[in-house]
Amino acid sequence: MRINWFSPLPQKKTDIANYTQRIIPYLQSKANVTLWTNQQEWSKEIEKYASVKQYKLEEMPWFELNQGDVNIYHIGNNASFHGEIWHISRQFPSIVILHDEKLQDFFYMLNSDKNNYIQQMKDTYGQEGGENARLFLNGHYSMEFMAENYPLTPLVLENALGVISHNRNVYLSLSQENKWLTAYTPLPYVNNEFISDNNEQNQEKPYKLIIFGFIGKNRRLDAILQALSEFKQKDSFRLNIYGQLWDEKYVKKQIEILGLEKLVTIHGFVSHKELDLALSNSHLGINLRYPTMGEASGSQLRLWSHGLPSLVTKIGWYGNLNPSAVAFVRHDHEIKDIHQHLQNFLDNPQEYKNKGIEGKKILETDHHPQLYAQAIVDFATQVCQYRCQSSINRIIKRVSSELNYLNPNLLSNSSLDNVSEAIKFITFNQKK
Repeated sequence: MRINWFSPLPQKKTDIANYTQRIIPYLQSKANVTLWTNQQEWSKEIEKYASVKQYKLEEMPWFELNQGDVNIYHIGNNASFHGEIWHISRQFPSIVILHDEKLQDFFYMLNSDKNNYIQQMKDTYGQEGGENARLFLNGHYSMEFMAENYPLTPLVLENALGVISHNRNVYLSLSQENKWLTAYTPLPYVNNEFISDNNEQNQEKPYKLIIFGFIGKNRRLDAILQALSEFKQKDSFRLNIYGQLWDEKYVKKQIEILGLEKLVTIHGFVSHKELDLALSNSHLGINLRYPTMGEASGSQLRLWSHGLPSLVTKIGWYGNLNPSAVAFVRHDHEIKDIHQHLQNFLDNPQEYKNKGIEGKKILETDHHPQLYAQAIVDFATQVCQYRCQSSINRIIKRVSSELNYLNPNLLSNSSLDNVSEAIKFITFNQKK
């Protein structure tokens, strides 16, 4: 099978690029994969496993793409990474891997002309959608409100033939709509970097907390900092922040205001090797999300790969995780729950270590990339078969429509047995 794979590639600062890096060696063993990108630069390491081709949206090589069996488009909530991929998916329908369910922010970012955004909202949700888009642009509604009530998922999938989700609830919801072929498969993870045994690390105070990744406002850093500043035994912990912050100047100011300069360190974006070393030397991960965009979390899988216990928000994909492998925080009781977990950790660190051990078992059982690669190929095969039948059905529908217009009594239904007679009838009348 020949697959055209549209995704951000390393070194783009998105975990979807890292995910592509992880899965390609396994997928290439089962199919002939070509990676397509609009990036000017990418990690040459990935070319060991698949050829990389650049594209320009205004000069797409449609003939070359047609030589493949299937296109796979990766769509996440960041328009700068996925905007052009979505435009291509509309012109060349195939499979969408939906990394985020709620894509309100994606379309807001995508449209520099906000009239286009308003029209998209109106087309998708009717007059109410258009009116509330205007209210949102005028500051009456928050992005969180818009994402929750108007996710715009149908718009990103309007021409898709098949949809893959890493979130079981999203998969079930899409399946019930009966508009696409749908599949669910857990997000894969493999870490080839050296990982020390987290369970043998130094457990002496101060304990090291870690938050990492692409840290936007929904990662709850404000709440985490406030909770730490108000915790009576805060000197028992050190918080390390790794990754790209939505506003580093603002975060540094908050750390100063809360008097946490000696307890919190911002490390910025670091190499995979440096991050793995930091994770191996940490005691508790913090992976809160509110609101969630419906995503599965590569960060959570990375925490589990180190056998590291973690705090997660009890919502969306995270809310369905095994409670023996994570510690839940309620989004409407964040400070209280964070305080309780920090105290429980001080009182019984072994309880939390056991959660990390259980998470690592889940990672090894359910998230192996070999299983994921096979699931992708199996689903792609199914979509290819469906596409042929779908084309036939569209021809039948068109022929039936024209025939009913010319002679409503000739066909009583649109079955395949009637197509040849319908085509003959239409052709004869067109000649006349």
